[in-house]
Amino acid sequence: MEVNGNPHRFKVGHIPSTAVLTPQNAIEIRQLYAKGETMLSIAITYGISVAHVSDIVNRKKWKNAEQQVANV
Repeated sequence: MEVNGNPHRFKVGHIPSTAVLTPQNAIEIRQLYAKGETMLSIAITYGISVAHVSDIVNRKKWKNAEQQVANV
């Protein structure tokens, strides 16, 4: 799927088939962090990097996860 002439960009709300996480996972990660879990323990649980957990918690990635889950 090509967006604005770039074949590597996806439309908002599109989940690539190579995605490791689902929108529900992103919501769970934010909830776990809010309850006091460390980013390292969350990263190990989900098999992703601490940087990825940080990006999810800080809404740099999966910023519209709640909206995607609500639309399903």
